[in-house]
Amino acid sequence: MTSRRFDTLSLVFSICFLPGMSLAQSQQAPAAPTPPAPPAAAQQTPKTSAPDYSDPRTLTFGVFYWLTGEGAGITPDLHGGSQAFDYETLYDLGKPKRGTPGIEISMPITRTGSLHFEIVQSKGDGNQTAQVPLDLFGQGFNQGDYLASQYGILASKLYLDDLLFPHKFPVAKFRLKSLWEFQYIHMKSTIDAPAYDLSGAPETAIGTRQIFLPTFGIAAEYALTPHTLARIDASGFGIPNKADIWDASATISYRHGAWEIYGGGKALHFKSSPNNVEYVVDTLSGAFVGVRWHWSL
Repeated sequence: MTSRRFDTLSLVFSICFLPGMSLAQSQQAPAAPTPPAPPAAAQQTPKTSAPDYSDPRTLTFGVFYWLTGEGAGITPDLHGGSQAFDYETLYDLGKPKRGTPGIEISMPITRTGSLHFEIVQSKGDGNQTAQVPLDLFGQGFNQGDYLASQYGILASKLYLDDLLFPHKFPVAKFRLKSLWEFQYIHMKSTIDAPAYDLSGAPETAIGTRQIFLPTFGIAAEYALTPHTLARIDASGFGIPNKADIWDASATISYRHGAWEIYGGGKALHFKSSPNNVEYVVDTLSGAFVGVRWHWSL
């Protein structure tokens, strides 16, 4: 009787409690770790052996000859400024001489930018008869005096040429570049009257004007072939009732190895400050041709 009762209790215990214990154990048992998925293959940008520019950027020395002679430019004029008390204007100081030599130096300073320096020197002369009494640079001239004028212009600029758009490598065939410049222009004028005044002293007026200005611009380039480049650029800056400068050029160049030939047309305009007794205005323009030598750094 006792044995049957024990078997009955065991059966009831198994039915009531064992399923619950099995369920609790199954809930408490940690899940088997899922093996990590194999990492996806890293996407790598295909490397290219093409250089940033078709031709390597180098330390460069160049010389050019600018045809600013008769028929190519506008003659400089001398104007009376805001501090003038007499008539101090003399138009047409003379045609520039046939050629204006220039030199240039450039070197890369960043992956996208290069530093350039350029300087040109222009000279000219002319003659005319004074139409009215003149007072030029403190020297008086009489109406009817025969005047011989000479002048010299030294124009220089230091500028950063930097890639603006599209900013990618290798550079595109067409690209825009920003120009950040500082320009300095010096002009010296000499006006003589070969005749002597009543005191026997020669009548000579000598004056100089200088311009220091930052200028800003843009250049567009297009690589016609891997070694042929077309370029147009323009820059300028001015202050109202003060000095101003602008310049522009269009160039095509061909480079083979260390040597490059180039040519095109260029123009330079400047005006010194009118807040003076006299100020000068001039525009030089004409075709030019030059050669550059590239030295690999």
